[in-house]
Amino acid sequence: MTPTGNPENADDDEATTRVRSERKDASEPSGRSEGASDTTSASDTTRRMAQAVSSLAQPDEFKGQSRIRILRRLPWSRKWPYFRDQLLLRTGVAVTAIVVVVLLVVHFLSPSAPPRLYVAVFGGVLQTQDSETMQQQVSTALKLPKGRNGGVMIDASFGQDGNGLSKLQTMLSNHEIDVVIASPKVFSVLAGYGYIVNLDKELTASQKSSYSHDFVSFRGYSDAHYDDINYNGSGKGAAEPYGLRLRNWGMWSSFTTASPTAVAGLAQNSRNGVQAKQFLAFLHRQ
Repeated sequence: MTPTGNPENADDDEATTRVRSERKDASEPSGRSEGASDTTSASDTTRRMAQAVSSLAQPDEFKGQSRIRILRRLPWSRKWPYFRDQLLLRTGVAVTAIVVVVLLVVHFLSPSAPPRLYVAVFGGVLQTQDSETMQQQVSTALKLPKGRNGGVMIDASFGQDGNGLSKLQTMLSNHEIDVVIASPKVFSVLAGYGYIVNLDKELTASQKSSYSHDFVSFRGYSDAHYDDINYNGSGKGAAEPYGLRLRNWGMWSSFTTASPTAVAGLAQNSRNGVQAKQFLAFLHRQ
């Protein structure tokens, strides 16, 4: 007798074969899908590369054009990024340079206002601290700003040496000095050089009457031999009332460091004669 086998085993084999077939069928579409995806991705990459190569191969439409012209031709969406990257820094530098140039031109074409009253104090007859206090008080009394720029300047930095004299000469030539205050010795030298005006010709009758007890005479400059280049006329002129003794002047004496022997006078070539005389009246005030 030929064995027929176990029916249960046959059924198991058939079921196993069916499951394997189903798994194979299920796996085949997935494989095809992955293959299609890989193919699509490769195709996209190839297309992008071709576009890049084509873009590089095309001539630059902006070649040889200025940045401003390129900016004007760009679409609005690309204008700001291009301006930021190519023109912002250059524009900032150019604007800064223009502002600096304009400020320099304004500065040179609009010089600061000259002082309305400049007093040169020589030889330590008044210390700096008191000169600053006097400057403030005179500014208030004359209703002028304080300081050299269009106001009142009491400058106690003039020394008795050659530097102080050179400074005075330069400022006198520029019409910047209005009043000179110095010791009698220094004042005599300045009057001899012709740097001080004759008060008898400069003051009004009322002013001369007020200061009548305080006039001090010094020998001025003589130009009798002006045609002789070797002639020195310093201190060889007639004795004239060039100075005013400040010893008994109320406001002058109120300052602690003010010298009782100091002499004041009006400078030659002053542009502020009115303020200079007002300053003398301020010092004389009791």
